[in-house]
Amino acid sequence: MILMYLLGIIAGAASTAQASVNSKIRESFRSPYVVTVLSFIISIIVMALIVLVSERDLYIPLKTIAAQPFWIWLGGSCGTAIIILNILCLPKLGSARNVMIICFGQTLTGLVIDHYGMFGSPVVPMTLIRTAGAAVVLVGVALVNGVKREPGSESIYAARRECGGSVILYVILALLCGFACASQIAINGTLNMYAGSAGKATLISMAVGLITTLLVIGVLTAVRGKGSIFDGGTPVRWFRGLKPWMAAGALLALTVVGGNAVTAPVLGTGIATIMNLIGMMGAGLIIDATGFLGIEVKPVTAGKVIGMILMIAGTAVISLI
Repeated sequence: MILMYLLGIIAGAASTAQASVNSKIRESFRSPYVVTVLSFIISIIVMALIVLVSERDLYIPLKTIAAQPFWIWLGGSCGTAIIILNILCLPKLGSARNVMIICFGQTLTGLVIDHYGMFGSPVVPMTLIRTAGAAVVLVGVALVNGVKREPGSESIYAARRECGGSVILYVILALLCGFACASQIAINGTLNMYAGSAGKATLISMAVGLITTLLVIGVLTAVRGKGSIFDGGTPVRWFRGLKPWMAAGALLALTVVGGNAVTAPVLGTGIATIMNLIGMMGAGLIIDATGFLGIEVKPVTAGKVIGMILMIAGTAVISLI
């Protein structure tokens, strides 16, 4: 069981690292959609090789999976939404508030999924104690992200002015991103049981994510033209900018999807989601402190450490009481 908790934390940490890597890759390709396609293609190739070596075949029981509710295929589509919405919302809301809103949506959605047994998850009632534990987790998230206004820090009002009053749209999109995060954990956990292994479930999820992304690109191109998928409307010959290190984003995506596919059936969606949050926040502190990939270095304050302790305490309340 301890291994499952650890794997959930690792999946969350990989999610934070993936966002940083994908933002860096976007600087080369000037398109969140191209970054998403690249991530899925590399993930599919690597996962297929892993499954072939570890399981000696790539057989997937498609008839068995097809007999399940339609939502069992949507984990990959959630992955597409997570990557694209994260890239779109981050510049408009600022990093701290973007993470806060996503975590809020993700935590509440995970507990609701458990309460109603949605997406094939075991039913875990939303008790007063679990609700209190979730509130403690969210307070911890707030402290880790430094929601207290400091001179020069971004504010929701500044964001509203910059976005021409449309900041509420990005708040809604960030909440949807949180919903997609928790839903993907539950869906892929169920998919794991019918696919026969976490590896094959991950492979299916990545393939569906690639198809979804290509459909989004096709619709945008048809409605708004080819330039709509590139920053500034300027297409680039993205294949010339490929570098070996860019595969890291795809490998991190595999860690996120595969790790959650394994942990969700064991821990339940609510706990798996919160373990993700602990990993996300912990990795965020390390990235801030080290200036990973050239981001601005931010000190690890006492408030952030207290926030991490509260997140762990809240998770313990939800899990053990």
